[in-house]
This record gives sequence, C-alpha cells and structure tokens, in this order.
Amino acid sequence: MDGGFVVKLPFLLRLVDSRKSALSTIIASNLFILLIPLAMGLFLYTKVEQSLERSTTRTNVAMLEQLKLSLDNKLAEVDTLMRQVVFDPKLDYMLRIPANSNDVDKYEFIQFMRDKMSKYHSMTSNFILDYYVYFAKSDTIVKPDLVADSRTFYSIYYAYRDMSYEGWHQLLDTEHKMSYLPVAPLSNAQEQDPKNVITYMQSLPVQSQSQNLGSFIVLIDGDQVKELFAQMESASHSAVYIIDHAGKTIMSNSDSPFPSDLLGRVEESSGPFDYRLAGVDQVVSVTSSQKAGWKYVSIMPNDVFMQQVNQIQSWSIGLFILCLICGLVAVSIGAYRTYKPLQKTVNAIMRGKEMIRRPFSNEYEFIRQTVEGSIHEEKNLRMTLTQQIPFIRANYLSRLLNGHMDVDVSAANGDSLQFMDLKFTSDSFAVLLIKIEDIPFVAAEEEEQQWAHARFIISNIGTDLIAANHRGFSVELDRDRIALLINLASNQEKFAESDIRDISNSLFSITSQRFQIGITIAIGGIHSGPKAIRDSYPEALAALEYRLILGKHTTIYFQDILEVKQHYYYPLESEIQLINFVRSGDAENVEKLLNKIYAMNFDAGHMTPELGKCLFFNVTSTLLKIVNSSNTSQEEVLGADFDPIKEVFSYPTAQGMYTKTKELFETLTRSFNVERSDHSTQRLEEIIGIVHEHLDDSNLGVAQIAERIQMSPQYLSTFFKKHQGQNLLDYITHKRIQQAKQLMTNKELTIVQIAQKIGYNNDVVFIRAFKKLEGVTPGKYRETKLTEISS
Repeated sequence: MDGGFVVKLPFLLRLVDSRKSALSTIIASNLFILLIPLAMGLFLYTKVEQSLERSTTRTNVAMLEQLKLSLDNKLAEVDTLMRQVVFDPKLDYMLRIPANSNDVDKYEFIQFMRDKMSKYHSMTSNFILDYYVYFAKSDTIVKPDLVADSRTFYSIYYAYRDMSYEGWHQLLDTEHKMSYLPVAPLSNAQEQDPKNVITYMQSLPVQSQSQNLGSFIVLIDGDQVKELFAQMESASHSAVYIIDHAGKTIMSNSDSPFPSDLLGRVEESSGPFDYRLAGVDQVVSVTSSQKAGWKYVSIMPNDVFMQQVNQIQSWSIGLFILCLICGLVAVSIGAYRTYKPLQKTVNAIMRGKEMIRRPFSNEYEFIRQTVEGSIHEEKNLRMTLTQQIPFIRANYLSRLLNGHMDVDVSAANGDSLQFMDLKFTSDSFAVLLIKIEDIPFVAAEEEEQQWAHARFIISNIGTDLIAANHRGFSVELDRDRIALLINLASNQEKFAESDIRDISNSLFSITSQRFQIGITIAIGGIHSGPKAIRDSYPEALAALEYRLILGKHTTIYFQDILEVKQHYYYPLESEIQLINFVRSGDAENVEKLLNKIYAMNFDAGHMTPELGKCLFFNVTSTLLKIVNSSNTSQEEVLGADFDPIKEVFSYPTAQGMYTKTKELFETLTRSFNVERSDHSTQRLEEIIGIVHEHLDDSNLGVAQIAERIQMSPQYLSTFFKKHQGQNLLDYITHKRIQQAKQLMTNKELTIVQIAQKIGYNNDVVFIRAFKKLEGVTPGKYRETKLTEISS
C-alpha cells in the first residue's frame, strides 16, 4: 500500500459515511465482486464437507456390512451342522429312549457319539467351540467325545458362570427354534480361564411342534466373533452391538449396555442417524441380517466421525479470513482510484451550472439528471399522448358506428386523424359484428381475463385478414361483442362481396379450430358515402338478431334475410290435435307433431326472430291450457316455482327453445299416461327396488334412477312424491340411515367404513344426515346401542 493511499484514507471514509455518495456504490460493487469467489469457496467447501460425510458414512456402513457378511458365513456353518445332526435317522428313536432303558439302548448313545458326532466334529472350524445333543427322556448329553448325564456334564465340562444347573436344565427343557443366547462366560474343568460363548439352541425333534424331547446346542467361540469386531474398532473407535429380534444384545465390543431408548430408532431407521449418548454426540449406523434375524449397530463418536471434516473446516476458515482481509484492502484501493475521476467530473458540472452546494443525489444520478432532463420531459409528453391514442380512436370509431357523426375521408387522410393511425382508402364501408358465444373453460377468477384474451385474438385476426386487400379497424362494443369496420379498397370494389365472405369464413375457421372460441358473425351491407358506416351497422345488428332462428356459430348476411315471410305455421287444427295427443298420453305422436311444426316454420329459414318468439309463446300457451283445463296441478307436474315461459325463452336460439318445449310436453304427456295406466303401482315398486339395490352407490339420485326407468328427472320426482307421499331424495336418505343403524352393531366397522357401505363418500355428510334424522351423532348412537345390548 502506497503513502498516497494512507493520506487519502480518512477522506475516503468520510465520503463513505455519506449515503448519497457514488463512492458507497463503487465500494458495494467491488465488495459484491469480492463476494463471488468467496461464495464459490463456501459452496465448494460445503460440497466437499458433504462428500466427506457421505464417504465416511459409506465406509462405516461398508465395514458394518462386512461384519454382517462374515458372521452370516460363519453362522451358515452352524446351520449346516444343525441340519446334519437333527435330521439323522437314528436321532428320533434315541429321543424316545427312557432313563431306565436297557444296556442295548444305552449303547445307542455311545454308537451315535462315535459314528456321527465325532464325524461331524472333524468338519467344523474354530468358530464352533463345541456342540452337544440333550436327550430329555433319558437325561443324557452326547457330544463328539462324551456321553454323560446332564448333572455330571454341567458340573465337570461346561458350566455357565452366571447360571446354576437348575437354570441351565430349565433352559434345555424350554422350546427353542434356532435361538441364539447372548454371549456368556463358560467354564471348563480342563481350562482355567472361562471362555465367552454364544449359545445356539434348537429344540428336538424339529418336525414336531407339539413335544420337546431334547435340544441341539452349539457353543460359538466369542473370541472368534470379537476378532471380526477388531477391524471396525481400530478404524472407527466405534462400539459395535449385535441385537436379536427381541432387543437383546447378543454380543458387543463395549462394556456399556445397549441404550434402551435407542432400540425404537434402530427398528425404524436403516440409514445412519445422529444420537446423543452420555452428553456426547454419536453417529449410529444399522444393518440387518435376514439369516439370524440380527441387527448390527455401530455407535461412533461424532468427533471421530467428523475428524477429517473438522480439519478441513479449520483450514477453510483460516483461508477465508486471509482472503477477506486481502480483498478488503484491494477493494479500498480500487474504489478510491475509480472515484477520483468521477469527483472531478461532478465538480466541473457544478462550476458550469454555477451551483453553490453539492447536489443531493449521488454523482452518477446527478450526471444522468443533468444530461437527460429535457429529453425525459419530452418523452413523458409523447408517452402520455401515445397511451391515450387507442381510447381516442375507439371513441371516434364508436361514434361513427352509432351514427353520431359522418365519416370524412378527406379528414382521415389529412393530418387531423393521422395521430390516431386512421387512414381511409375510399368512402365504401361494411361492418362485421362478431358475437363471442363460448370460450375455453376457465376458473371463475380468471374469467374476465379470458374474455379479454378472446376479444384480443378476434380483433387481431380480423384486422389481419382484412388488411390483405383492404383496411380494417376493430371496436370492442361489449364483453362478448366486437365490430370490425372494413374500409374497402377503391380498386377492389367489384370483388368486395366475395372478399368479405372469405374474410368471415377464415375468421370463423381460425377462431374455432385453432383457439376453440365459438363465434357468430353478422355482416351488414356494403355502402358508400358519408353515411356508409351508420347504414351498414344497423344492418349487421339486424342480421345478428337472426341468431335466434339460425342458431349460434353461424355466419349471417343481411342480404340473405331481406325476403322473409310475415306469418308462421301453427293452425288451430294442429293445436287441437296436440292437446288430444297429450291428454291421451301418446308421447310418440306429440313428438312427431312438434317436429312437424318446427320443420314447417324454421327449416326454410325465412322467419323473423320476432315471429319465432311469438310461435314458441303460443306453443307454450297450449301447454298451460292443457294443465289448466285438466285440473292438473302445475306444481306437481312441472315442479314448484317453475315458470315454463321463462324457461323456454332463457335459450338464445330457436333450437334451444324447441328442445326445452319438447321436454315440457313430454313431461306433461307422461303424467297423463301414468295417471290413466294401471301400472303405477308396478312403476313405484320398480323405483323402490332400484333404491334398495343401489343404496351403496354414491351416485344414486333422481337423475340416475330417471335414466334407468326412462323418465325425465322432473316427472320422476313428481310421480314418486304423489304415490309414495315423500320426496325421493328424503326416502333414499331414510333408507341409508336405517341400514347404517343395523351396521353399527358390528364393532369391527368404523364410522367411515359404514358411511362408504351406504353410499356416502364423505363421512362428514353422513354424520350431518344421521344427526338431522336421529338427533344424535352416529358415534353417540352406537355407544348407546352397544350399552343396551351388553346390559
């Protein structure tokens, strides 16, 4: 560091104290650059630390797996020896020799020792210290070189230091199935030092589980097992435990007992986990052996486990501090040298502006404001004007459409309308009116956004299609309505009509196929002159009204609807015939007659929307005449608060009105048919049978039953209430609750299971329905019912 920097350091610190000085920004930027390698170093250290932890974990687990495999191989030798002895053909006979047997039977034990036990002993390794067979009925012990009674054998040969003869004898008489006893010291009269052994026991005979006639015992040398522990103990200084399926410690290289609170975690976890033992953090690794049913557990002190990681951490922290100090020095020098030219520039600007004090903003901001001040003001003015242009143009075009002003081609081509991006090529115009019928399904909270999206798509596609040969402008009139204003090119007037048809067909095809937006297009006539737009727009509106007759998703041209008839076909004879068919219950002829009336009036397409509405009003009036003249309750047939006229006229198209009208006439006809039929009782029994058969169906309801018996849902509800005296849904609920009360006597079923068995997917709905009918919750009712049964 040079002397000049030392002199300037107090000045630099004073500048840093000023929050508005550019020096703070420079220092912050340099510090950020400094932090990048430091952050990368920390990231690298973290990855190295994680890698070392994983490596240590894998090593520890691998050593534990090696211990398990070694012991499993050794235990396979025990298993082989057991099978050779216990499946010997003579063994089953010898197990049944009593204590007072003759010499011949006693000789069998000596012969078994010489021919079998000695032979098997030569095949075993040092891992098996010794083995013997206990015959309970004769109280005899047979080992490879000895035949003796149990007391003599225990007192002279093998006696457990911490177990009496009676305890050992009781252990022999207990049933064992390939059991391993924890390591215990075993005394031998021939050796002074006791040996630690793991005892393996198998009750005899193996094939019979009903009686215990003896035991096969193998003494496993504990020192051999400890030699397998030595590698892990020296490498990781960990305590290794072998735990059986009952939680007993078979063997360990530690003098401390296995922590009881660790058993649960060992059973649940298979991977290494942290554990605190006697105030010291430990790392526990677990592996399981399927052969003996043992779990091998390694408990390693955390400081041993993390020794290499901690060493790297110390070096990393030291190196980080050194780099931080050197980096801060470099940042200070670099910041001062960068800031000095900037300070001179600011001073020169201040002198040029004759400012008497330092600007409030930092140096960079001060320079930017000085250079861009006037440019910024001009830009704001232009931006404000630009933002208002779409609204001004939309308002101007809307006024033209509504006839509030006439189109002035000369003004549009002059400077007065150029700022709105309006330019007309001729005084010939046509108006396309688009009604958006449906848009792709969206959630309620996104509905307005989707409508705006649809209007945007249609406006852009429409103007692009028009722009191929003419000029086009779009005006949003409503949420679902857009007007396209077509200014026809002067040199294309003879092709104008075909061009408009091509534009409408392409627009309809693109929006429906590519964007799944359903539209109806109404096209006004082509007009010229100042009043061209105000003449074409009403024609487009009139054409759109014919959507009632022609249906949705169509293209309607005003010139196609000029010749329409001013009457409709519904003579008095047809009305009388329709009334008679309904009263006689002849649903087939009612449908044929309604089809004929609709076809006669609408198939030709020459009817005004007003006449179409009048026709449906008269047909619906006929329906009401039948209801009133036959003393039939409208509420029973059509439902409470049902207004047939409002229902019919709620549909925007003639097809929808016709479908609803047919449905109403069908319901009324069936009511007459059922009332005059002798099969009402049979139909009621059929409905009740369906209810009883499908009580467990969660979808069971009016619609499903109506579909099965070919009735309308509305008439089914009316019929059932009339003949049963109860609402159909209430009847289903009562039957389900009755079945639930019967199922509650079964203690094995939960409330959720009962709800599912009677057709409720949601137990909350079941509980609410049960409480409404019974006055108590299902749980309280079941408790009361079970108490009554038990008492």
